[in-house]
Amino acid sequence: MEFDTLRIDGDGPIRELVLNRPRIHNAINDQIVSDLTQACIELDKLSKVRVVILRGEGKSFSSGADLDALSPNTTGGIDNARAGERMYDLLTNLGPITIACMHGYCIGGGAVLPAACDFRLAATSTQLTINEVSIGFNLTWHTIPAIVQLVGAPRAKEMILLGHTYDAGTLLEYGYVNEVMDDAALLPRAFKLAEEICNQPPWPTFSTKASINAYAKALDRSVHHLDCLSTALMSHGENGRIARETYFDRGERKWVEE
Repeated sequence: MEFDTLRIDGDGPIRELVLNRPRIHNAINDQIVSDLTQACIELDKLSKVRVVILRGEGKSFSSGADLDALSPNTTGGIDNARAGERMYDLLTNLGPITIACMHGYCIGGGAVLPAACDFRLAATSTQLTINEVSIGFNLTWHTIPAIVQLVGAPRAKEMILLGHTYDAGTLLEYGYVNEVMDDAALLPRAFKLAEEICNQPPWPTFSTKASINAYAKALDRSVHHLDCLSTALMSHGENGRIARETYFDRGERKWVEE
């Protein structure tokens, strides 16, 4: 299986799903969403695969949306939201157990992708920022329920509405990640965990994951329509443009009536 923006490493029960745009910190564009979708479909077909380790090549897991590639029109916003939602659902419900290895920048989509995984390991270099609201969008791919389930509603509001940056220690305290370790120990720890999972009986492991997901994700669809509509509206509004143009200024921003 060959992809433009990622690769699948390994040929046994443990596979690595590697975001592979290291020169731009694995920024997320339409192609990477499409490649992740197809990769999940292909991995789900391989009955011998027990564990998938999701990681990013280079200095970061992912710096989030490739802002230069964002669609400026309403239809594009809706289509992109639906494509991202399908990818996120496939990753969340992948048959094999999934382990996210987080390091460096984990921003926007790169911050919420790990929340689709069954386990999240964070290196000490991790800097996580959920900045969609700050740049004029809502949190799409209907990922809000996943964040709320991990950290609870009060902290989810803090993380999403304020767009603060969190280090690995704080993410562990909040319950966003399972473990924190030095960067050099991240991938070895992921493989050790994967081997532990592989030592569990296959069918009970897969079916129990599906049962837990069915319970935990029961209300996900309730936010689906609002996500798509909000993304479309925010992607072309004047305040959305102002938010994106002034995000890095960090000063007071002037909003207009819309």
